[in-house]
Amino acid sequence: MQLKELEVKDLTAVSEWLHNMNEKDEHFVAWLASDENTIYEQIWTLTQFKDPLAYIAWDDDRIIGFLGLLPFFDQKLCRLLGPFASENPKEVMEGLWEKASLTVQVHFDAVKVASFRANTELVEFCERHQFHLYNIEKTLFLDTSSYSPKGLDAAKVVDVTEEDREAIDALHPNAAYYTTKEMMTNAHQPGNKLWAYQHDGKLVGYLYFETVLPGREGEICFINVDTEVRNQKIGSTLIDHALQHAFMVEELDAVTISVRTTNEGAEKLYHQFDFRELNTIYAYEKLFQEPILQNPFH
Repeated sequence: MQLKELEVKDLTAVSEWLHNMNEKDEHFVAWLASDENTIYEQIWTLTQFKDPLAYIAWDDDRIIGFLGLLPFFDQKLCRLLGPFASENPKEVMEGLWEKASLTVQVHFDAVKVASFRANTELVEFCERHQFHLYNIEKTLFLDTSSYSPKGLDAAKVVDVTEEDREAIDALHPNAAYYTTKEMMTNAHQPGNKLWAYQHDGKLVGYLYFETVLPGREGEICFINVDTEVRNQKIGSTLIDHALQHAFMVEELDAVTISVRTTNEGAEKLYHQFDFRELNTIYAYEKLFQEPILQNPFH
């Protein structure tokens, strides 16, 4: 087995390999894109830094493993894309982690990874390295044939503008996988939308929607409402507006949304729109106590 840094010349082969691996429940790792072309773009960004952020395990000319570090520098956090292994999982995963862990510990406060329970090799990897389970989240889905508009008044739902950044930031979770800046930037990409709910001239809620696979699948990534105005159907109105856009404008087949297993109120709301459980993702975290050096990346 040879362990090498990810190089641009390997991106096409690695993207194809990762797409095939992540399609299987027993290898699935969250935060890796679904579409092969999007995976290519995602891991390409990992080759653009001074320090290596991705490694490949090779057996002769065959890819047998991969580990990427998806950085969130302002949070001093990285999320693992892997480790993946198609054979000799323990040996391959440990080799990849040994290569990557120095970068992780030097430049980040914490590292996170999430997968299905079916990915037993990754679960065992987390246990060996004393990651702790910090969240269990269900993914719910709604297909177009099951959707019917609720007829809620969306007159107060507006597109978010740059002037809304501060108000959005006040509602957006600090530990979210997109920062407010990243979310607002991504919202300009085709198929993505960021809406706000205005109440008495104030932004009191928002919903961020992404088209994951054009013509097929979308995701409600974030929905948050000010605690002072909850139970006024603001969340319901934002969801209904997003679903109408997804099914009638983007003409998607299905929309997904995630909810923590402890958030019974939100799950009940999603079931009212006929969302049904698709799978459950288990998220693990490892914290580092060493002081963090200045960010050396360019």
